[in-house]
Amino acid sequence: MTIGTNERWTFHLRHTLKRYDDALLRQVAHKLCKPRNQWPVAELLDRIVSAFDNLAMVDRRLKEMPSACRRLLSLIAQSRQPRWPVGSLVEILTALGAADGLAPLLTLLESGLLLPELYPFGEKPPEDKHTGRGRLRDFSVWLGRSEPMPMVLASPVVTRRVLREDLGIECPSVTMPPNSAVHEGDGLDWPLRMAVLWQQALGTPLRRTQQGGFFKRDSDRLEAEPLLSGVPTDVLAEVPDPGFFAAALALASGLLRSEQAELRAGDFPSAWSNALPALLGNFWAALPHLSGWNPATGQAPLATPGNPYPSACLLAMALLARLPEKAWADPVVIEQIVGSRHPYWQGKPSSPTGIASFLLGIAYSLRLVQATKSDAGWLVRLSPLGCWALGLSDQPPTAPQFKQTLLVQPNLEMLAYRQGLTPSLIASMSKIATWKGLGPACTLQLEPSSVYRALEMGESLSSIVQLLESHGMKALPTAVLDSLRTWSNKRERISVYAAGAIFEFASAADMTEAIARGLPANRLTDRLAIVARENDIDYKHFRLTGTRDYTLPPERCVDVEPDGVTLSVDLARSDLLLETELLRFATPIDQTGSPGKRYFQLTPVSVLAARQHGLSLTNLQTWFVQRTGLPITSAAALLTTGPDAPPAQLRRLLVLRVDSDALADGLQQWPATRDLIAERLGPTALVVAEENVALLLTRLAELGLNVEPEPV
Repeated sequence: MTIGTNERWTFHLRHTLKRYDDALLRQVAHKLCKPRNQWPVAELLDRIVSAFDNLAMVDRRLKEMPSACRRLLSLIAQSRQPRWPVGSLVEILTALGAADGLAPLLTLLESGLLLPELYPFGEKPPEDKHTGRGRLRDFSVWLGRSEPMPMVLASPVVTRRVLREDLGIECPSVTMPPNSAVHEGDGLDWPLRMAVLWQQALGTPLRRTQQGGFFKRDSDRLEAEPLLSGVPTDVLAEVPDPGFFAAALALASGLLRSEQAELRAGDFPSAWSNALPALLGNFWAALPHLSGWNPATGQAPLATPGNPYPSACLLAMALLARLPEKAWADPVVIEQIVGSRHPYWQGKPSSPTGIASFLLGIAYSLRLVQATKSDAGWLVRLSPLGCWALGLSDQPPTAPQFKQTLLVQPNLEMLAYRQGLTPSLIASMSKIATWKGLGPACTLQLEPSSVYRALEMGESLSSIVQLLESHGMKALPTAVLDSLRTWSNKRERISVYAAGAIFEFASAADMTEAIARGLPANRLTDRLAIVARENDIDYKHFRLTGTRDYTLPPERCVDVEPDGVTLSVDLARSDLLLETELLRFATPIDQTGSPGKRYFQLTPVSVLAARQHGLSLTNLQTWFVQRTGLPITSAAALLTTGPDAPPAQLRRLLVLRVDSDALADGLQQWPATRDLIAERLGPTALVVAEENVALLLTRLAELGLNVEPEPV
């Protein structure tokens, strides 16, 4: 989430203060506004809110704060992220030398310069409670909780006032080697990969485990898809698990949304309608909220609530911001400084922090840093975009624009040259075409499914053609125009009914006669017709054999014949979905039976075809319970699971039958005979291997047990 407008902050501030206990509200007002009189609570709340419009007062309060408080607010300003977990801020304060990481936070909360997140920032506030129950009474108690991790919010008005505060740490600088080239990424790698991921999530959402990782199928998708997992075009150090980083960044920046343990594609956020520098600044603000990935190990579902990397990466970038103009820094040295000061790595000298990889990989590919090569390795400094993202300059850098960047070929393949790509163009092309390759010239494919997707999202044939022509280097080929027109016309022939009554006739002739008699229906198939308004139907002209309410559970209208695979359908109780369901795994058959019945049969061929299209035993078991009211039959289960069963054994056996089960128990227990018996078939039946028969007869003779030979 990026920094919102002042109005948005003021709205949230007011509704948060309403959840303070009266005594706590007066305490905050005393330190922020210093009222001389005992104002009523409602008026006191208004004075606190209006205090943030008084910049002179804000400056006075900031000047009164300890240096640790101002340094923390300065780093929050440089992150462009107003919402931080308390744990990360404690890590930052400790790394900056604070003896007590919680004390500055408590001071800022009590002074009103930080705000506890009592309900999600940016969402509609819950209903105000006018009783004292549930009110916030003590900041120290609130800070001490661990589940969920407390979050604090910082006003953009406050943080901007201390943006250039001295942090008390310096970054060792290095002079640029003579004649060394300056390298800077184009910033397009991650927007392009996120667009690819967005297309994939539209078709199949990514599912997450309770631990925050991905299920194997979705993990394999992020690892195996070349467009996601391939080495980024413009990085100076390896980015571990790039597909997982793209997913984490897409979630943190709002391109993907989390719904019931699934990551689904959302609408492209408004930041994608801005220029590329603004979008990359939005990504920088989203980095503190990354989860499930870090620059040291890549994919890393967190086993504990804490995450040291947001604070560590911010400290690394803040160190670069301390460099003199035109000076450079060694990323390895920055990693050592962060590792020595950050509480997570103190006492763990061998633990990798991944800060150098972050600077040369993620920060470089997001255009936040520039790099140059020295004899000892790469050196880095903030780029113009990085300076703007951290608030050190007022305007983002501009770059030349190349509007004509698309080449559409007659085979419906598109080439998009990177130097002309913008976030809005990437978003628009992601809707109408499928990404096939990412490189200096990206490739996309216009397909029926992609064009249908764009039309469903509100595009039209004219808007698609206008997009391709306005950014095209040549006129659109006739074959492309014809294909787009054909696909658009097919989609426009689809009719959507918000509600309707569907009639199923016994024959096509019956339906034709009904429409001729005045039924206001549209044909769906040769026996199905739909009427949009049920009030237009005069039911006295019809003899209805049954009606269905499809909002109710499926009707039990199927009987199972004794053979376990033949199903008889009661046509008076069946619905329009049943035949489609049956045809997935059964075949219609002609069988004489009761009137009003239709018969289907499960066969090895029909069930095998159903399995190849994804039908599982669980699906079939659910269907039997819903439609027959009984568990799946043994024969139907056999046809479904037979191909997966281990090989059966067919062999000749010699069976010894004795007079009683007690005698059989004794033979299985007596050491002289138990090793000669292969298995037991029943209470009095024992299996004997043919090669052991002679020895078994000898042992039985020792017992005085006679054996009758097998009759010939």
